[in-house]
Amino acid sequence: MNDKFFPELARRLKRAGISTRPVERERLPVLLDGQEVMAVSPGGTIFLMPETADTQPVVDAYDTVAGISAQVHEYTEAMAAAPPLGAVGLHDGFRLLADFNGVVLAGQELEQGWGYKFATWARSPDRAAVAHGHYYDGGDRYEAAKLDFACRAGLVDDHRQFTDEQLTELYRCIHETLDSEYPMTAERQKLLTGISEQLQRAVDDLDERVSLSNQRELEAAEQHGPEMPEDIHNQGGMRFE
Repeated sequence: MNDKFFPELARRLKRAGISTRPVERERLPVLLDGQEVMAVSPGGTIFLMPETADTQPVVDAYDTVAGISAQVHEYTEAMAAAPPLGAVGLHDGFRLLADFNGVVLAGQELEQGWGYKFATWARSPDRAAVAHGHYYDGGDRYEAAKLDFACRAGLVDDHRQFTDEQLTELYRCIHETLDSEYPMTAERQKLLTGISEQLQRAVDDLDERVSLSNQRELEAAEQHGPEMPEDIHNQGGMRFE
């Protein structure tokens, strides 16, 4: 059994505003408003309490718990099986998670229950040392570390990747198109709607980012005054489904 999974999952859920109780019967109870609504098994399976399973707050919490649980289970299992990363000048504690094309992905368990950190490095030509580190503090940066490794190692094309800020603006542009009165084929509408839903899953805090982007645009319109088009205040309007 992975003895790091439950402590790290409880810590990550607490950061996300979700309470837990100590492990009972090899399951981690998850609470909502002080009531147990689900429990997580050592393998990451989530069991919902039948009496609350169909309520919207529990459904929303389930999505959050499921996403965090899957991620925590992946990196705690990977760290438990990974060998130490030996490199000249690198302090102890980092474990090698992946190694490809002269680039490594490594993780380190922090002391005193502070979770994990991850890093990517380029190996030296003789593979004895590492350099040019990119560091990702916290388990919530694990996906970003994996993507950085994939790009640096040449596994994916860096030009096909977008930042959260870029994805936010793409989402806004898609909804401005969907909300417009321009003629559109059913195929294109379906395609854009699918992309919008994919972006919502890709950016955790998309709603907040869209609101901030809208606000900045309104502030810019107010600063420019009458020089801006009269309908500028309507251009940032968003529809959330």
